Amino acid sequence: MRMRPEKIQDLASKVVEMLREDPRVELHATENAIRVAIGSAIRDDLQEEDEIDREVEELLSRHAREIEKEDMDLSELRLKFKRQIAKQRGFII
Repeated sequence: MRMRPEKIQDLASKVVEMLREDPRVELHATENAIRVAIGSAIRDDLQEEDEIDREVEELLSRHAREIEKEDMDLSELRLKFKRQIAKQRGFII
């Protein structure tokens, strides 16, 4: 995961603060409960993205000979695969 747990907590706290300050938003749970839920959602998304990245690297590894033979742009191919896998999973990057 690319983000330390402390950073996730900090980000979740900032989101709760923004929600609390927005007059259009009415909070129906404690700030701590909301912070925990937001932190959990961030962690889940980061883990999903890590799984997608692993799947992309596996694909690239399996097709390494073809990629090299065809002299394909590896970074472009990596991005294309990532977008495709994310779309299949219904995950927005």
